[in-house]
Amino acid sequence: MAITFYLQSIKNPASIYVRIREGRDIDAKAKTNLSINPERFDKGKIKKVKVPNGATAESKAEVQKENSSLINLEKDLAKLSNQITTLLNEREDFEIINSDWLKNVINPKVERMAPSKLVDYFEHYIDCKGSDIATSTVKKIRVFKNRVLKYEKTIKPIYIENIDLMFITRFEDWLRDDGYAKNTIIKTIKTIKEVCYHSKSRGIKVNPEVEQIGLGKDYVYKRAEHITLNEDEIQRVETVKLDDKQLDIARDWLVISLHTAQRVSDFLRFKVEDIVDIEGSKFIDFRQQKTDTPVYIILREPVLKIIEKRGGKFPPIFSDKAGSNSTIYNKLIKLVCKEAKINELVTVSIKNKKTNRYELKEVKKYLAVSTHIGRRSFATNYYTHIDTMLLMSQTGHKSTKQFMDYVSKADKTNATSLAKGFAKFDELNKKPASMKVLHNTGTE
Repeated sequence: MAITFYLQSIKNPASIYVRIREGRDIDAKAKTNLSINPERFDKGKIKKVKVPNGATAESKAEVQKENSSLINLEKDLAKLSNQITTLLNEREDFEIINSDWLKNVINPKVERMAPSKLVDYFEHYIDCKGSDIATSTVKKIRVFKNRVLKYEKTIKPIYIENIDLMFITRFEDWLRDDGYAKNTIIKTIKTIKEVCYHSKSRGIKVNPEVEQIGLGKDYVYKRAEHITLNEDEIQRVETVKLDDKQLDIARDWLVISLHTAQRVSDFLRFKVEDIVDIEGSKFIDFRQQKTDTPVYIILREPVLKIIEKRGGKFPPIFSDKAGSNSTIYNKLIKLVCKEAKINELVTVSIKNKKTNRYELKEVKKYLAVSTHIGRRSFATNYYTHIDTMLLMSQTGHKSTKQFMDYVSKADKTNATSLAKGFAKFDELNKKPASMKVLHNTGTE
């Protein structure tokens, strides 16, 4: 583990920054609370002031005073370096070492008193989790919070210690009457349970019945059908003629996503400068945004052809704003798939704009295509053909369970693979046809 200090400005005084690195897995930077005259800092080291020849007593005193400050600063940097080293050595296996972790070492967060009201605790929960949860997860938690707030207006303030099975039953009834889907109700209830468990660890009194919340067959998610593109549909997308420039750009990004299995927040950040050659194959040396996972993403022929088609570059993005990029891409790929005649009827969960609720509806597949289709299609199309652990090294999933959530035909594939496996086993273990044994009668 290397710990270095550096400057980012030549102005006096310049803030001192710290960086920690360990292979490809850890590279964190943060601004310290210390500063220095850039002339007194070189290659991470503090340079003392030399006393000029023939200096007066007054000049010597000034130099001594400045050097005394530099020595104290040197001690502060050494203290910070030792503190970082100690915390790194004592860290838990699950701790993620990144810039947020480093910032918290330099300026530790002051622990606030945990609120006892459920609505207030949602924000406290988000603050405690910090960078451990993605921005998208924070948004979902706030949706749950607003749902509880809406219900609270029909009764009275909800305190965590009063959350029991009776409260959950009444809340579920209200959600159902208000038109929420079963999966939405389950997610809301399980999030409340998670918040209660977290509050208990912060010293809030919790009802013993919390442990029984969200258990049983009534709390099993009804999985919506995962929409994927099969190999024939992918070929249609790759070859369909598109005269519209924006649609052609969207098609190229869709093909890239289908062959790299990355999230839209990741593949729209691809740069040719990150391409590396490993034993004759091209990869992107990349760090996934959501999980901060480093991955080598193999670039297969369809992706390399797109880069060649675009003069050695990836396609242009649609907007300078990341959120707008994803929204525009999501709309355009539906039109691309429409042009490619991806018209099979599928049943999906779609939000009703009038009620703002999700409903199961049968639509043409191109209407159900979304930004995640590349990732899901990759997992589904290559599952059982390529070792699952190798596929996970491309998708960046940390567990087989996470990966399997992306495989839309897992159950059927497992069933047919099992049948073939038993057939092969039976074939190999067939007993040879019995031979008639002639007993020796003692005569010739």
